[in-house]
Amino acid sequence: MQHSIWKMYSTIRNGLLTRKKSVLHPHKAICIDVLKVMYKEGYINGFRKLSGQSDKIEIFFKYNNGNPAITKLSALSKPSCRLYVRVESLWKLNTSLQTLIISTPRGIFSDKECRKLHLGGEILCVLQ
Repeated sequence: MQHSIWKMYSTIRNGLLTRKKSVLHPHKAICIDVLKVMYKEGYINGFRKLSGQSDKIEIFFKYNNGNPAITKLSALSKPSCRLYVRVESLWKLNTSLQTLIISTPRGIFSDKECRKLHLGGEILCVLQ
Protein backbone atom coordinates (compact mmCIF):
# COMPACT_ATOMS: atom_id res chain seq x y z
CA MET A 1 0.00 0.00 0.00
CA GLN A 2 2.62 2.55 1.05
CA HIS A 3 5.10 1.44 -1.63
CA SER A 4 2.87 2.74 -4.41
CA ILE A 5 2.70 6.14 -2.70
CA TRP A 6 6.49 6.35 -2.39
CA LYS A 7 6.88 5.36 -6.04
CA MET A 8 4.45 8.12 -6.96
CA TYR A 9 6.45 10.65 -4.90
CA SER A 10 9.67 9.73 -6.72
CA THR A 11 7.88 9.82 -10.10
CA ILE A 12 6.59 13.32 -9.32
CA ARG A 13 10.01 14.51 -8.09
CA ASN A 14 11.79 13.14 -11.18
CA GLY A 15 9.18 14.66 -13.51
CA LEU A 16 9.52 18.07 -11.88
CA LEU A 17 13.33 17.94 -12.03
CA THR A 18 13.20 17.27 -15.77
CA ARG A 19 10.50 19.98 -16.25
CA LYS A 20 7.98 17.61 -17.80
CA LYS A 21 4.37 18.67 -18.31
CA SER A 22 3.02 15.29 -17.15
CA VAL A 23 4.10 11.82 -16.03
CA LEU A 24 2.50 8.38 -16.04
CA HIS A 25 2.02 6.31 -12.89
CA PRO A 26 0.25 2.99 -12.16
CA HIS A 27 -3.38 3.39 -11.10
CA LYS A 28 -3.88 2.77 -7.35
CA ALA A 29 -6.80 3.96 -5.25
CA ILE A 30 -4.62 5.44 -2.50
CA CYS A 31 -2.57 7.36 -5.07
CA ILE A 32 -5.77 8.82 -6.51
CA ASP A 33 -6.78 10.01 -3.02
CA VAL A 34 -3.39 11.70 -2.50
CA LEU A 35 -3.59 13.32 -5.95
CA LYS A 36 -7.07 14.67 -5.14
CA VAL A 37 -5.63 16.45 -2.09
CA MET A 38 -2.72 17.82 -4.15
CA TYR A 39 -5.20 19.13 -6.72
CA LYS A 40 -7.47 20.75 -4.09
CA GLU A 41 -4.49 22.47 -2.50
CA GLY A 42 -3.23 23.75 -5.89
CA TYR A 43 0.00 21.78 -6.25
CA ILE A 44 -0.90 20.03 -9.54
CA ASN A 45 -3.05 21.00 -12.52
CA GLY A 46 -4.89 17.69 -12.51
CA PHE A 47 -4.76 14.00 -13.31
CA ARG A 48 -6.69 11.55 -15.45
CA LYS A 49 -7.05 7.84 -15.99
CA LEU A 50 -5.84 6.88 -19.45
CA SER A 51 -8.54 5.27 -21.55
CA GLY A 52 -6.27 2.98 -23.58
CA GLN A 53 -4.28 1.80 -20.58
CA SER A 54 -6.65 1.10 -17.72
CA ASP A 55 -3.89 0.68 -15.15
CA LYS A 56 -2.17 4.06 -15.73
CA ILE A 57 -2.91 7.61 -14.62
CA GLU A 58 -1.40 10.79 -16.05
CA ILE A 59 -0.39 13.50 -13.57
CA PHE A 60 -0.25 17.09 -14.91
CA PHE A 61 2.22 19.40 -13.18
CA LYS A 62 1.70 23.04 -12.28
CA TYR A 63 4.39 25.65 -12.88
CA ASN A 64 4.44 29.27 -11.65
CA ASN A 65 6.67 31.52 -13.82
CA GLY A 66 8.66 28.46 -14.92
CA ASN A 67 9.15 27.17 -11.37
CA PRO A 68 7.35 24.06 -10.16
CA ALA A 69 4.51 24.57 -7.67
CA ILE A 70 5.94 21.68 -5.61
CA THR A 71 9.38 22.71 -4.35
CA LYS A 72 9.64 20.03 -1.68
CA LEU A 73 7.92 16.67 -1.41
CA SER A 74 9.02 14.39 1.40
CA ALA A 75 7.52 11.31 2.99
CA LEU A 76 7.49 11.50 6.79
CA SER A 77 5.91 8.21 7.78
CA LYS A 78 8.05 5.18 6.95
CA PRO A 79 7.47 1.45 7.51
CA SER A 80 10.06 1.38 10.30
CA CYS A 81 8.70 4.50 11.99
CA ARG A 82 5.09 5.52 11.50
CA LEU A 83 4.35 9.13 12.39
CA TYR A 84 0.91 9.87 13.80
CA VAL A 85 -0.51 13.23 14.81
CA ARG A 86 -3.48 14.03 17.04
CA VAL A 87 -5.87 16.79 16.15
CA GLU A 88 -4.72 18.81 19.17
CA SER A 89 -1.16 18.70 17.83
CA LEU A 90 -2.29 19.88 14.39
CA TRP A 91 -3.35 23.20 15.85
CA LYS A 92 0.12 23.68 17.37
CA LEU A 93 1.98 23.07 14.08
CA ASN A 94 2.89 26.08 11.97
CA THR A 95 2.03 24.86 8.47
CA SER A 96 1.38 28.19 6.79
CA LEU A 97 3.99 27.60 4.06
CA GLN A 98 3.52 23.86 3.69
CA THR A 99 0.77 21.27 3.47
CA LEU A 100 0.60 17.96 5.32
CA ILE A 101 -1.24 15.07 3.71
CA ILE A 102 -2.76 12.92 6.46
CA SER A 103 -4.38 9.49 6.28
CA THR A 104 -7.34 9.41 8.68
CA PRO A 105 -10.00 6.80 9.43
CA ARG A 106 -12.38 8.80 7.18
CA GLY A 107 -9.97 9.09 4.24
CA ILE A 108 -6.97 11.10 3.10
CA PHE A 109 -7.11 14.84 3.79
CA SER A 110 -4.86 17.89 4.02
CA ASP A 111 -3.98 19.32 7.43
CA LYS A 112 -6.45 22.19 6.88
CA GLU A 113 -9.32 19.77 6.23
CA CYS A 114 -8.32 17.68 9.25
CA ARG A 115 -8.55 20.74 11.47
CA LYS A 116 -12.05 21.49 10.16
CA LEU A 117 -13.21 17.88 10.54
CA HIS A 118 -11.42 17.48 13.90
CA LEU A 119 -9.44 14.40 12.75
CA GLY A 120 -5.97 13.07 13.40
CA GLY A 121 -4.03 10.31 11.68
CA GLU A 122 -0.83 9.21 9.98
CA ILE A 123 1.21 11.90 8.20
CA LEU A 124 1.93 10.62 4.68
CA CYS A 125 3.93 13.52 3.26
CA VAL A 126 4.81 17.20 3.42
CA LEU A 127 4.35 19.46 0.38
CA GLN A 128 5.98 22.84 0.03
